[in-house]
Amino acid sequence: MRIALIYPEYYDIAHFGEKRKEIPPFGVLYLASILEEKGYFISVLRVSNENFILDLKDYDIVGFSFSSSVTYSLIKKSILHSFYSKDVLLIAGGIHATFFPIDIINECKIEVVCLGEGENTILEIINEFQTKNFHQIDGIIFKKGDNIIVTKKRKLIDDINIIPFPARHYLDLEDIVMKDRLAESDLSIAHLLLSRGCTGRCYFCSNQVTKIRYRSGENIRKELLLLVEKYNIDGFCIIDDNFIINKRKVVNICKEIKPLNLKWSSLSRVDSVDSDLLNTMKESGCIEIKYGIESGSQRILDSMNKKVTVEQIKHAINITHDVGINIKAFILHGFPGENLESTNETIELLELLKEKISRISLFRFVPLPGSYVYNNYSDFKLSLPESFEDIFIYNNDKLWWGTEQDKLELTKSYLLIENYVKNNWNKY
Repeated sequence: MRIALIYPEYYDIAHFGEKRKEIPPFGVLYLASILEEKGYFISVLRVSNENFILDLKDYDIVGFSFSSSVTYSLIKKSILHSFYSKDVLLIAGGIHATFFPIDIINECKIEVVCLGEGENTILEIINEFQTKNFHQIDGIIFKKGDNIIVTKKRKLIDDINIIPFPARHYLDLEDIVMKDRLAESDLSIAHLLLSRGCTGRCYFCSNQVTKIRYRSGENIRKELLLLVEKYNIDGFCIIDDNFIINKRKVVNICKEIKPLNLKWSSLSRVDSVDSDLLNTMKESGCIEIKYGIESGSQRILDSMNKKVTVEQIKHAINITHDVGINIKAFILHGFPGENLESTNETIELLELLKEKISRISLFRFVPLPGSYVYNNYSDFKLSLPESFEDIFIYNNDKLWWGTEQDKLELTKSYLLIENYVKNNWNKY
């Protein structure tokens, strides 16, 4: 059995126009590790706008990763123009495939779409490669003749320690080890996933898995030791949607990784930390926390369903700074209801805390497919994107709601906060 896994090259536009590679394609790397463990011959291939036609005639199964909606057109183009064997099985997975499976089946010649986590699903699909009897496989949508069949929802993998480490060896070294990604250091770092899911239900976010599952500290330490031995990393960035939720789990992980003397960073909600936890994290090597502040306006925070207060934001920033951990703040401007008043409230909050915030990422609101606002766009009086290529999250100047007067005010208020950030932070 020969299997190819295809993922899109995606240089996101970050930091007010800097074009850079983002995190490795963990979805296909975890699938590759699962398939390798079972003894299948695997290829992991990247497609780009310059190189999207592939010769895949030697493969029995080809899986395409729809890892984001913005790459939909690239993957579709690759599927429709590449070359396959007569009996090939084309499958798809990823976040966009989970949100729009029927569109992908109808538009992309895909036979089976995996919904959600795919590690167990892909093995069951392979087992039925000859029979094409996919009816008993949970968590898929597939085409049988002229019919599209939806199977029972698949349960989440409770123990994610059983999943082998991502097969990073399929990537170039520059896609595994990066610099200038950890705080303001030039340390050589790798990216890691330590948990899955997020308990938050922010209306702008497309993450629909609200149950959080952690890997054990021992399991994480083993992966880090492997990365140190193979790639000589100095640190790592945790890219989980929200790592700091279960304090007991986080403390256990910190104790396991502390002896490795690695520096690291993580994302967090402002209502998930306290001084004791922050001290434990610092002692284990944490040098930066990235907080989703989003806004300094309580009205906007409530509209976003953030479930936090401006006072909690101030408290988290103050105690993190007091402990000696650097802070990066994420600001999301332009959520429905944003105006000059709310923008000035955000600027006032940043002005109050600016000596304690090392870096800022400023985003403009985009209705991300799968998010609450996208699925309930009429309630927010949103216009949805005509093309998925319109929904990249950095430096997007499209406006998605409001009257012409609202849009003029939004443009004016964004320029106000953009100039404020640029004038006060050298590192965004």
